[in-house]
Amino acid sequence: MIIAIDESGSFVSSNTTNSWCVVAAYVFSERIKSRSFAALKKLKRANGVYDYEEIKLKNVTERNYFQFLIDLSKLNGVLFAVATDSHINTNDALIEHRTVQANKIRENVPRMIYEEGKKGITILADEIESLSPQLYAQLQCQIALFGDIFHRAILYYVQRDPYTLRKYKWRIDQKNTTKSVYEKSFEKVICPILQSISFSEPMIFLEGADYNHMNPFIYSDGEVPEYIEEAYGKKLSSGVNIGKMIRDDIDFPNSKLDMSVQIADLLAAGIRRCLRLEFSDNSMASKLLGRLMLGNIKGKYPIQFVGFGKGEETVDDKVARVMAGFERTSKGILTNA
Repeated sequence: MIIAIDESGSFVSSNTTNSWCVVAAYVFSERIKSRSFAALKKLKRANGVYDYEEIKLKNVTERNYFQFLIDLSKLNGVLFAVATDSHINTNDALIEHRTVQANKIRENVPRMIYEEGKKGITILADEIESLSPQLYAQLQCQIALFGDIFHRAILYYVQRDPYTLRKYKWRIDQKNTTKSVYEKSFEKVICPILQSISFSEPMIFLEGADYNHMNPFIYSDGEVPEYIEEAYGKKLSSGVNIGKMIRDDIDFPNSKLDMSVQIADLLAAGIRRCLRLEFSDNSMASKLLGRLMLGNIKGKYPIQFVGFGKGEETVDDKVARVMAGFERTSKGILTNA
């Protein structure tokens, strides 16, 4: 399974309504890699760009972009996304949330036996707290995106292509020629946070489905770490090693050199433009993007929404119609539904 991730938008707090920013993932199997890349090359050629060049949504005609979405929808890839409205994400709210998260990490220092471990936890908390408000907002959106992929992508593929579950290749757009503080912090924090989230929101396993290909990422009897058993309050004979699923093959390539990330970039930008109501035919855009998404088994929208503001926030009717378009055309997650 290849999981290509990119974002669209600055995540900077804004005074303008509908200031949406998006983190998106295009999830697909190796077996459709060549066809996915062929769809991208077709789009490039239609817009006068060489195959080896990167193309951005702003340089693509709406008609050609819609055809690109149609071409991708004929394959078996899936689009996941998390969106946040920077209009409601005040700097004060983000800083408060960031401080709480850093302090929660520091609470683990006394539990560490060795001084090296204590130092590592402290450094991680300090790195999180050093992130700018906008990078912190992006981090939280990426964590939510990873969680959604674990919950729904595995459930989707185990019914259709279980062999895909044998390996996970995470490809996240690189922001600098060397790893930034953000990327280093992300790698350190993503695994323990997702593992802790799994305590209250465990992954859904379908009875009777073939999960044998996931065995390399499953704790066997006696291998489950003590902290996981303590969280569940009982002895466990097995469990999912989320950390290994991520760390086994994760990379931050330059998008100019990675076509899977280029696809994720175009999809993230398309969702953002659609939420901002900026397509000429926004209704059609929502329907075509929705065809790449999965329906949510919890009765929620196919994409997640994250906010850091205070109080109840609502979207306007036009944005609500966009979300409804995503939902109406999204794929069923269960084959027998």
